[in-house]
Amino acid sequence: MTNEIDDRISSVYRRTNETDIKVKINLDGTGKNQITTGLSFFNHMLQQLSKHSLIDIDLVCEGDLNVDSHHTMEDVGWALGKAINDALGNKKGIKRYSHVYLPMDECLTRCCLDVSGRPWLIWNVFLPNISIKEIEMEIFKEFFHSFSQSSGLTIHIENIYGQNTHHIIESCFKSLAISLRDALGLDERNLDRVPSTKGTLTGNK
Repeated sequence: MTNEIDDRISSVYRRTNETDIKVKINLDGTGKNQITTGLSFFNHMLQQLSKHSLIDIDLVCEGDLNVDSHHTMEDVGWALGKAINDALGNKKGIKRYSHVYLPMDECLTRCCLDVSGRPWLIWNVFLPNISIKEIEMEIFKEFFHSFSQSSGLTIHIENIYGQNTHHIIESCFKSLAISLRDALGLDERNLDRVPSTKGTLTGNK
């Protein structure tokens, strides 16, 4: 694992009996991405996350898809969140908070974000018990949960209304992406300080 705080770049390698994952990110990128997980719809969602957050993401995952998609999506969430947390370093200068209402055709989703160092996920998203490209919809919650845990982010996502399952899921990823873009962005008036009265956003205090 490498971490260049000044450049806000990091790499994470995670290998278990279930998945083998390599991920590299640049928080100050342009949204370039190369993503391979073996799950085409999941690839598409991660591409949306990269594109709209402007975080460059190179990610390769080889998972036990012969079992199902659960381990791949959960572990990718963990690795990607860990890479973001590592790239943030001491979090000096970040804006920290953000929120967005994201419309997508008939669908509206809200994401509220705090780069708090205290992982928490509120997931008020109802999804029909169906599958898209061999991914059961309930597994997307596991991605967001593991992502919040390893990134140290407090994330509240709520689908306010919507009918199309594809639109609902995609709006969750896009709203997270734009919230990340805002919250991880640098505040020119506060570059030398951590945005907390504690003086730290490690989550340990």
